[in-house]
Amino acid sequence: MVVTLTHVVLNVESVRQRGVLSPLLFNVYLNVLVKSLEISSLGCHLHGEYIGCLVYADDIVLLSASVVNLRRMLDVCHTVGATMDILLNAAKSTLFTVAKFCDNTINNLQIGNARIHWCKSLKYLGIYFQSDRSFKCNTDLSVRRFYTAANAIVSNTRYASELSQLFLMESYCLPLITYSCEALYYDRKQLQKLNVCWNNVYRKVFRMQLWESVKELQFFVDVWISLIFTV
Repeated sequence: MVVTLTHVVLNVESVRQRGVLSPLLFNVYLNVLVKSLEISSLGCHLHGEYIGCLVYADDIVLLSASVVNLRRMLDVCHTVGATMDILLNAAKSTLFTVAKFCDNTINNLQIGNARIHWCKSLKYLGIYFQSDRSFKCNTDLSVRRFYTAANAIVSNTRYASELSQLFLMESYCLPLITYSCEALYYDRKQLQKLNVCWNNVYRKVFRMQLWESVKELQFFVDVWISLIFTV
């Protein structure tokens, strides 16, 4: 067997967006940056495992227990990114703190020559988090979207049956307040607020007053729907 090597071919074309190889090549490319942060040992650790750099798709989250280490992690990202021709966009980056001193004024950090600002609210994967003494998610926007969708369904299904309206509510409204609830922690006040949203749907559909209880009605509807699917 004779093995020959061809001349080096320089590929200057980028991978097409939404291509099959795009996620795989991006993970291979970005793994160098993640490994560099892990080797530096900067950032948070959990049970001996490094969690200082979390990556999902093209979103990167840096976790650090101190501002000094966070500044060093940004320097590592800038240095490694420069060698790999990765430009980190400071305009789309934010600094977010969860600690007792969350209300204190902290100087903005830099990545290269670009400045990154601190913020009170952070959006990540469609979820809004609030800067506070403890890790909290903000449900105000999801509640507003829930009521907007519910009112739109009610106004456009005036002549539909109550069960048809409930099916539409469960399909298009309920996911707006239950999105990622399996992975989030809600306090008692937030759970009550989300529960009120769903109870108000029953009151709106069945034309009940705000002070009337819907527990028995919800039980009856669940039994009725289960009987329909059984038949």
